[in-house]
Amino acid sequence: MQEMAVQLVNLDKEFEGQHAVEKISLDIAKGEFLTFLGPSGCGKTTTLRMIAGFEDPTSGWILLDGKHVENTPPYARNVNTVFQSYALFPHMSVFDNVAFGLAMKKVGKAIIKQKVNDALGLVRLDGFSGRKPNQLSGGQRQRVAIARALVNSPNVLLLDEPMGALDLKLRKQMQIELKRLQKKLGITFIYVTHDQEEALTMSDRIAVMNEGQIEQVGTPDQIYEHPQSKFVAGFIGETNLFKGTVQSVNGDYALLELEGSRVPIINNDLTLGEEAFIAVRPERIDFAHSQQENSFVLSGWFKEQIYVGSMVKSIITLENGMEVIVNEPVGRSAQAVLQKDRQRLLTWDPKHAIVVKDGRNNKAYCSEV
Repeated sequence: MQEMAVQLVNLDKEFEGQHAVEKISLDIAKGEFLTFLGPSGCGKTTTLRMIAGFEDPTSGWILLDGKHVENTPPYARNVNTVFQSYALFPHMSVFDNVAFGLAMKKVGKAIIKQKVNDALGLVRLDGFSGRKPNQLSGGQRQRVAIARALVNSPNVLLLDEPMGALDLKLRKQMQIELKRLQKKLGITFIYVTHDQEEALTMSDRIAVMNEGQIEQVGTPDQIYEHPQSKFVAGFIGETNLFKGTVQSVNGDYALLELEGSRVPIINNDLTLGEEAFIAVRPERIDFAHSQQENSFVLSGWFKEQIYVGSMVKSIITLENGMEVIVNEPVGRSAQAVLQKDRQRLLTWDPKHAIVVKDGRNNKAYCSEV
């Protein structure tokens, strides 16, 4: 049985009678890279601060290595936090910034020197120990903050949007670096971000939060390919969300009445006459040449195309006014032949149409405690 580094059980946090976090339960395994993902104000940072001990839960439990820590002060929890601002001391050298926690614990100078040098080596900042923070780039300052957190050998490293101040290219570089570092050290990382691509790139699992609750927990491919709610489908990447009525159910498949077509979908406990929502990713939609070639088509009119480097986005307007996005690799796109208001036929493989729920799932992602 896998050991758990962190367990959240019915965790709740209220501010002036308003729920910032509402009855969430989640197990986080030792050595796992778990990301809390969601929009601003969804409760992800509040959850992180409760794990760190900077906020007290209104109710519920937090266990680190199986031990309750609800009443344990931050300094007594074997966790460290990396903030978006980095919180480096500007008057101290890189060495002294990293060594600060150890010096506060009155660790011997020889041990401090060894640990600091090892930590700087891990984040590839050998030779930078004498510099001040204002002599470093944003990416280098971030690495110093990570080294300062790691030098204390925490069981859990908490990261609160640490790459928010970096430019796009540097963010992508640091995503790979951070994932490499986590795998090398085997430390549990709990990461907070609103950036979907960042979460998909780095995480072993993602907990998608919305309005203080967890909507879904899963691996990056599970979250992207099999969203369980309208919110998750819409928040993670691009998606086309269609609404229709179930016309028939036959074993593993059902037929959905959608824009005058009967669209086959995989049966997900659907009932006859039920309204259902399906999510189809833009890269899963194809242009059909004729009605006869496919089991179904949706008819629309070409509105515009947008070139975004590796792909071309086509915007198709259906008869009800809904705009559908179709993504194609540049080499395969029909950019040269499409004209505005030209009729286009859309289709997709039924297995790529995911039935999603209108509301939350209200599941607990933890074991009994």
